[in-house]
Amino acid sequence: MNFLDGALFPENQKKLVITAAPYGPEWIPSDFPEDIAVSMDEQVQKAVDCYSAGASVLHVHVREADGKVSKRLSKFNELLARLRVAVPDMVLQVGGSISFAPESEGEAAKWLSDDTRHMLAELTPKPDQVTVTVNTVQMNILEQMEPADIAETSLADPRRRPPTARWSSPPGRAGSRSTFGG
Repeated sequence: MNFLDGALFPENQKKLVITAAPYGPEWIPSDFPEDIAVSMDEQVQKAVDCYSAGASVLHVHVREADGKVSKRLSKFNELLARLRVAVPDMVLQVGGSISFAPESEGEAAKWLSDDTRHMLAELTPKPDQVTVTVNTVQMNILEQMEPADIAETSLADPRRRPPTARWSSPPGRAGSRSTFGG
C-alpha cells in the first residue's frame, strides 16, 4: 500500500496521545543496561528521547545514583524541575502509589497511606497528572509475562521477585493464572 497523498505526515493524522513509561522501576539497571537510565542526566535524556519519538505524556519514576528506585521527594522535585526545562511540552505524570522514604535521620518513612498521597501535593514543580491505581499495586506483574520475558534478568531469581508474585487470585477471577508460581 502506498500513501502518496501525505496521509502519514504527522500534521495530516488524527490526534494521538502516547504515554511513555521509560524508567522501569520493576527492573534493575543490570537487567537492561542499555535501556535503564540511572544518572539524573540519563533520566532527562530518556525523556527527551521519548518526546522526540512522539510521546506526549511521560510517566515519571526516579532512580538514585546507585540505580535503585528513589522514594525521596527531593529527587522527584529535582527530576520534575529538569524535565520542565528539557521537555516543556510534555505532560508529566507521577504515580499515585509512591511511598516516600525519610529525607533525614530520625524521620519516619511514609508508606502507602493517605498521608503519603497527600505528599504528592508537595511536589515542586507540580506534575500535570497523578495516576490513580485501583488494586494494581497488589497485582502480580509476572502473571502478564512468560518465563522468556524475564530470563537472564533479576526477576528470574525468585528472591528478587516482588511480594505480589507469591499472591494468587481465587479461581475464576482475572489474574488467577500464574506461569511462575510462588
